[in-house]
Amino acid sequence: MLKKIICLMLGLLFSMNVLAADERYTVEISVDVTDNSAAEAQKKAMNEANRAAIIAVAKKITTTEGINHLMNMTDDQLVNFIKEVAVAEEKSSAIRYMASLKIVLNESILKQYMEERNLPVMVSMGNNVMVVPIFREFTSDAPLLWENTNLWKQAWDEEPVSKAIRIFPVAASGINYAIIDANKAMAMDGEALDKLMRANNADDIYVLDATYNGIEGLIIKAMSYSGDSYTYRVEGPRSSGAELFAKAVKEVKADMENRISQKNISEASIEKVLVALYPYSQLSDWVKLENDLQAINVVNKVEIQAQGNGKVQFKLAYVGSLDKLIQALKDKSYRLIDHGKYYSVEKY
Repeated sequence: MLKKIICLMLGLLFSMNVLAADERYTVEISVDVTDNSAAEAQKKAMNEANRAAIIAVAKKITTTEGINHLMNMTDDQLVNFIKEVAVAEEKSSAIRYMASLKIVLNESILKQYMEERNLPVMVSMGNNVMVVPIFREFTSDAPLLWENTNLWKQAWDEEPVSKAIRIFPVAASGINYAIIDANKAMAMDGEALDKLMRANNADDIYVLDATYNGIEGLIIKAMSYSGDSYTYRVEGPRSSGAELFAKAVKEVKADMENRISQKNISEASIEKVLVALYPYSQLSDWVKLENDLQAINVVNKVEIQAQGNGKVQFKLAYVGSLDKLIQALKDKSYRLIDHGKYYSVEKY
């Protein structure tokens, strides 16, 4: 009985550790391997699972160069990146081993290894991206957003939300109805989009304007709040109805994920520094700001340069765009104000 209790406690602790891990470094893998014996099949299966998990994570955090480097490593080398393995289900016979596994990679060791070899690693930033799917049958038509006839939004609503880069459609809720409509979205109304980002905890918003391309496919114009814009052309018969829109969602979403990943990798490779001044009424206000800054994933370092008379001047090292830093501060109820040679921080 005591042994069962101990095993249960260990299982609960393991589950807590898995839940606490960065989702990008946790992978679910299924294996089915046959070999000379069950033991050999299991060993081979675990090596295959470790490799598959590491490659799956690499696709989320690095470039093709980084993926190829990891793929060329031996099984004995790759096992050093494995932190935890949980067996959800397993079966075996005399020569076969089957299992469903949850594998958690050691984030710090993998990052350190890649940094030492100058392999790019993507910082997890700007990864909550909302899409506002606008549809017009013809370019001369009034745009649709909330209407039941908006097949483009319906297709986005039915698409599962991925975990690494969370691209999700604007939800049909009372607050969103009040903030945005099709015309405001088409006009890229800055005030409305800013409110929409705040209300939905989004890092960026893409307005996706879809129209039929004659009788064959769709033309989709993508415009982001951060300034990116590009056009997609999705092939397929107009007569296929919902299937055409579902196909378009998958193609557009895959391209967006790739673009956002590459942009994050590029931004994360360059550290930027700014000097800021923060006036406070109590020392605890500065302590809170410092803690809030260090909790922002794009912030690398906060260094005090001078402090006294209710003011602190500090240097802030960060990666990514200044817009993302400003948005991260907004999310914590701070305003970053540009004074030319320096910035100031104010509490909302």
